[in-house]
Amino acid sequence: MGNERYVLRDESFGGTLYDRKLLKHDFLYKDQIDSTAISINGQEIKSFEHWEAEVENLRTDILYSPIRVYIERTRKCNLRCDTCFNSSGVEPEGELTTDELKKSLDGMRKDNILDLRFSGGEITTKPNWHEEVGYAKELGFAVSVNTNGVFQNPDKTVEQLATLHIDQITISIDGNQEHHDKNRGRGTYEKSLEALKELKRRGASTRTNTVLTTLSINDPESIIQSVAPYVDEMAFFHMRLIGRAQGIQNRRVDFYNLVEFYNRMEILEKRYPNIRFFYKERAIQNTSIMPNGYGLRVGSPDGLTRLNLNNGGSLWAGGYTAYIDPDFRLGNIKDENYSLRQIWNNSPILESYRDFGQKLVERCLSCVELDTRCPGVNVEMELIRKKFPLIGNPNCIY
Repeated sequence: MGNERYVLRDESFGGTLYDRKLLKHDFLYKDQIDSTAISINGQEIKSFEHWEAEVENLRTDILYSPIRVYIERTRKCNLRCDTCFNSSGVEPEGELTTDELKKSLDGMRKDNILDLRFSGGEITTKPNWHEEVGYAKELGFAVSVNTNGVFQNPDKTVEQLATLHIDQITISIDGNQEHHDKNRGRGTYEKSLEALKELKRRGASTRTNTVLTTLSINDPESIIQSVAPYVDEMAFFHMRLIGRAQGIQNRRVDFYNLVEFYNRMEILEKRYPNIRFFYKERAIQNTSIMPNGYGLRVGSPDGLTRLNLNNGGSLWAGGYTAYIDPDFRLGNIKDENYSLRQIWNNSPILESYRDFGQKLVERCLSCVELDTRCPGVNVEMELIRKKFPLIGNPNCIY
């Protein structure tokens, strides 16, 4: 399983074409597909896996199932980062066992989920993480892993990561050495950078994530210069003011900070054409569903192209949602016979979340800042504004 670069999944309107190399999707009308080839963006794709699905008599306003599921495998972590949105540290009781996790993976494969991203906490602190991620690869998912790159046994862990042939490995680099270590702990910058170098040397597809604060927002050029030889992608996104981050509100960036950052990144991006950069919320933009001809309802990725499976098996529309508003809990995968399909199609809580997101998109579409200085709606920041009025949404000018 999983040898082809492209996977075609049936949809009511045609299909979702997933690219395992770039971890991205495109939607196709039925007339763009035949049994031997796919036509898209002037390109003809003849080699692909076809994941068939029974799409008759199903809802036509949403996808057959999520494209990606984020798996928060554990909240156990060897670091105590200031910006951590879920306050990871000590392993809580009731995390999924390896057997339960594998049953979840089996169920999601039957649900035709295309992409899994494992995160934490720190996933490599779980005793069986290597077996579990390897099992996901065997089932044919596109698999990516987020890690802090600080390992108890660096040689062994890097070897395990490299030999799994994971589709992408992301290591967090939160500024220059001084600012990274201030957020993540003394000495962590050198360890994370060394892990990144070694993974790249072993042929892994690598990426860095940087949380933007008032410290790191001035560091992009320094970060790029340090990691450019060792990465395929770099992502920059602003801090969410939940979890431990609520204790460092003085480091939050506002709308005008971000506009200045975006302008600097547009210049830097041209200097490094071999790196794919994600800033100005491009990751959200690329996976949102905007007004379209496919008949799909519009909104941000949460609940429309992706779901989140938390460490204990609970399901959420978005990764931050569990730590903002527990009323949006969708259920537990163990109670759903290890399937997401019932919740995806019929959950009234998920429908209310989708309604919330759609109204935000409609509001933003009328804003003069959209696609000029502002990239558009960020649902979790609006949830924070709603749930914590004193914090608000500092990244929205209105």
